[in-house]
Amino acid sequence: MKSDKRDSPLHLVSVSFSDTEILEMFHQDADAAWRIFIDRHADTIFSSLRYLGFDYDQAMDRFIYICEKLCEDDFRRLKGVRYAGTHGDLIPWLRQVVKNLSINWVWSQEGRKRLLKPIKQLPARDQRIFELYFWKGLLPSAIQEELQREQAIELVEVMEALERIFAALSQKKLWRLLSNLARQRGVVSLEENESESGIGIQPVFAGASPEEALIYKETQEHLDQALTKLTARERLTIQLRFEDCRTHQDIAELLQISDREVKSCLRGALKKLATALK
Repeated sequence: MKSDKRDSPLHLVSVSFSDTEILEMFHQDADAAWRIFIDRHADTIFSSLRYLGFDYDQAMDRFIYICEKLCEDDFRRLKGVRYAGTHGDLIPWLRQVVKNLSINWVWSQEGRKRLLKPIKQLPARDQRIFELYFWKGLLPSAIQEELQREQAIELVEVMEALERIFAALSQKKLWRLLSNLARQRGVVSLEENESESGIGIQPVFAGASPEEALIYKETQEHLDQALTKLTARERLTIQLRFEDCRTHQDIAELLQISDREVKSCLRGALKKLATALK
């Protein structure tokens, strides 16, 4: 996707603006802002797609789709960004958008997914968590972040909902879902936005204000503190269950303990997290 554009008039204009200034420009002259934005970040979008494992033709298809989605609703996504990073750098947000829209591209090709019958019998919020976890590939803390925009919810409540979801599914259906999820996360990894704990939240997202970014930073700190209250086995069990999508049996085999001990460890870890996060 590289071209000899360094001496072009548009490129010379684009390098004179910071990302924060370009974002502000979308509210005054959106078309001009888009030309400058795409001149600066086209290579970032395309190289991010190639990094995710897509060949040239696949990357081009998705590149066009991503540009269409960024222009959608009068540049709604770009106008919604309130925080471009400490140094006005939009690239971390843009890479995350590329990952998320790559998943959306698959959905648009496959059509709308339908909830499984056992999941339809669960509360509405559990159904929403099922969609975010299995269809969108979000980690529990990212699910909490998404749902916080709709209603107050604790991270532990997300994990407890996932346990109800896992319990409602047959082993065969759960295995298929977890296998698909593992493949999906293999292509669309969130590793760049994870904390050292492995259950980190994403600090930059569309529509976040500096105040919201600060709240999420504080939430991450509280989570890290809460995780220190757990034993090494409890932390590992939480990570294997909710981040690595492991079944109770898988965890039991890895840790050389019984299924009953795995379940007991999870219950104890969730109880401790609930207490610590309060």
